[in-house]
Amino acid sequence: MFKKFKEIANAWVAAANPTPEQKATAEYRISICNGCEHRKQNTTLVDFYYCGLCGCPLNKKIFAEDKDSCPENKWEK
Repeated sequence: MFKKFKEIANAWVAAANPTPEQKATAEYRISICNGCEHRKQNTTLVDFYYCGLCGCPLNKKIFAEDKDSCPENKWEK
């Protein structure tokens, strides 16, 4: 559980001030997520997209360090 918390915290920090490499990886990943059948939209409080499998907000999840953060293993990098 601590590993997952650390992964999420690091992704939020990276999203706040990404390096050029992190930004490129995030753009690649969001292009995959945008076409994924598990992408969901929440408009209750704010308009945002999240992963329907794990519940993570996509605008932060795409900055995760580990490519295996995608529950469907769709990210190659």
